[in-house]
Amino acid sequence: MSLKRLLACVDDSPASSHALNAALDLAGAHGAALTAVAVVPPYQGDLRLVGVGDIARVLRQPCEQALEHARGEAARRGLPISTACEEGEPGEAIADLADTLRADLVVMGRRNTSTMGRLLLGSVTARTIGFSRTDVLIVPEGATVNLRRLILATDGSLYSQQAAAKALDLARELDSVVEVVSVMDVPNEYLALAPQAATELGAATRGHIEAVLALARQAGVAAKGKLLEGNAPEEILRYAEAGWPGVIVIASHGRTGLRRLLMGGVVEWIVAHSGLPVWITKA
Repeated sequence: MSLKRLLACVDDSPASSHALNAALDLAGAHGAALTAVAVVPPYQGDLRLVGVGDIARVLRQPCEQALEHARGEAARRGLPISTACEEGEPGEAIADLADTLRADLVVMGRRNTSTMGRLLLGSVTARTIGFSRTDVLIVPEGATVNLRRLILATDGSLYSQQAAAKALDLARELDSVVEVVSVMDVPNEYLALAPQAATELGAATRGHIEAVLALARQAGVAAKGKLLEGNAPEEILRYAEAGWPGVIVIASHGRTGLRRLLMGGVVEWIVAHSGLPVWITKA
């Protein structure tokens, strides 16, 4: 897949600044057009207490400051950048702008928080992933976006197959290595009580990996596979973080709205806990 149009989400946080720099790196490396977007959230107070013009000016100030910072960073690198100050619910506004721009990738930062703070994703991140029809790259604060190592998580579903196609296209373009992982996520009790079924499940899981490896061979992409056992998100992340820096690639649905923001909790858990960037592909 080609990266021709990127959308970077910015605010006044260090995590956002780090993600902006990652987006600038990608734009420079791929010759992509980059747009930075900041969002003015809806005013929740009483309009009768202050002039509407004053409210609009105050609410837009952080947005404009974040975009000014983005323009400055781009100028420092000698890269062109467009900016947009949107209004509305941030997750929906970002997703809508990505549609309008026909962006290939949305780049967002993620703050480093305590373990307890990671139990739930930030609402803007979660809602952007949920509403977006565009792939989303989540960059944890301090993480390096190294697209030469792609850790592709697959479960054999249609969504995973589409994620595999995107990962292999990207790997072919960048001469990357793809590491295909799939998890046999069953309780130990099941393994003991139904060994034949467990064996069949293991064979099916290996089949998911082998199918992607076959596609990689056809595409001339260097790839290897690993069958994991245990809790799916934990094992995927443990494997990914044990190697050299890379990017986790995992599938989610298309625009799912409020009721199904993320796929089965696996994507949410990985994004919330990963020290590596996570590329979430959309159908």
